[in-house]
Amino acid sequence: MLQYFRVNDPYRLFGLVAILLVFCLPNFISPPDLTYPELRGIVIGEKISDGTLMYVELIDSIAPLAAWFNGLMDVFFGHSVVARRIVAFFLIILQAAYVGIVFANKRAFAESSYIPSLVAGVMFIFSFDTLCLTPELAGMGFLLFALNNLFKEIEFREQRDESIFNLGIYISLASLFSFSYSVYLVGVLITLIIFTRSSPRKYFLLAFGFLLPHFLLMSGYYLMDGLTQLMEYFYLPNLRFDSAAYIPIKSLWILGALPLAFLFISFVMMNRDARFSKYQSQLVQCMFLWLIFSVLQILHSKDLRPQNLIALIPSLSFFITHFLLLIRRRRIAGVYVWILILGIVSVSYLARFNILPNVDYQPLFVPDPKSSSHNNRVLVLDADWSIYRHNSLASPFFNWNLSREIFSNPQYYENVIQVYDGLKADPPDVIRDKEGLLLPFLDRSPELRKLYTKDGIYYTRNVSN
Repeated sequence: MLQYFRVNDPYRLFGLVAILLVFCLPNFISPPDLTYPELRGIVIGEKISDGTLMYVELIDSIAPLAAWFNGLMDVFFGHSVVARRIVAFFLIILQAAYVGIVFANKRAFAESSYIPSLVAGVMFIFSFDTLCLTPELAGMGFLLFALNNLFKEIEFREQRDESIFNLGIYISLASLFSFSYSVYLVGVLITLIIFTRSSPRKYFLLAFGFLLPHFLLMSGYYLMDGLTQLMEYFYLPNLRFDSAAYIPIKSLWILGALPLAFLFISFVMMNRDARFSKYQSQLVQCMFLWLIFSVLQILHSKDLRPQNLIALIPSLSFFITHFLLLIRRRRIAGVYVWILILGIVSVSYLARFNILPNVDYQPLFVPDPKSSSHNNRVLVLDADWSIYRHNSLASPFFNWNLSREIFSNPQYYENVIQVYDGLKADPPDVIRDKEGLLLPFLDRSPELRKLYTKDGIYYTRNVSN
């Protein structure tokens, strides 16, 4: 297999498509259950496709481009999880192919080949949830564009103003899919300081390129009188360093053990046997910095799950490819490739089908709620939003971490007005209120009190109203 991808022929990428299709086919034939990130995308996409204005009429910390992308997916595919996973599969193919194209065009290795595409494609299937269509996967493409422009800056003969401006633009667009990708701006800045002779003017161009999409976003929300909500529900929550783990850290280490082992071996082999030109040496150091900031980006992510680790894939494919090309006996190099492929696929499916006991995916899956409520418009005043699996969100209050502050402080007039406007503009059929937070707002709003009848922890909407 290694010999097949060693040839610098773009048509070899069709072989990559076939390989990934074979390895991913079991996840399409016997699809895993719905995950929380997928459910979040479906709920938000449905609201956006209905014309809801993000942050003003829907409270959540998701990045704006991710929200609009989910809305587009809802227009085309509705609630179909399978269709979204097929789109994710094609994004994986495109990104794996682009990794190999970038490294080949920039002469990152002693020989031009599509081995990095093979390695990247295999790395993408280390866990079943990489097939989930999420903001991280969509934004990853813009990071690869940014990496290509970073290589252009390091390659002195191609230093141009537009490349460094585009570098800032691409990182900015990636951050508007997943805000934690903003970390790469610092990494790129440090890389440019170390490896290029850029003038201060170019650093300003980089910063301007990054800030421009955010400035346009804020300008748009300012004109729609929603700048305060944009800052409160997007920027401020994403600047915090808190995060939630969907699976235990131990499970992540087990899933990533083999790629990390190959990475360690690659470092040892490159330090011992590699002979690089000055330019290639700079690329090696650049990718090492990219690897470090990929780890920082993962730590800054708001929800820790296996798919977050895809940020490491460009660096892993770069170093592991160097290791494979350093092996003089091609047959032995081929054996290492098969160990990598079969090892990653085996761990992935053993974990997927609960045969690997130390990997616990259960917190990542959305349980089928015991509630008999189906096909209703509901509002949940707690952190368990699995009920949206069979129901639609009504009212703006989706993210409980952000909405709790509103419902916990009924003494503030602006909170009462916000709850009243939200329930009147988009009234739920059912409201689940385990902590009795809604009652003070109903007491302050006779019109809302007439609209709902309490039954245990639920409020049901009166049909006559």
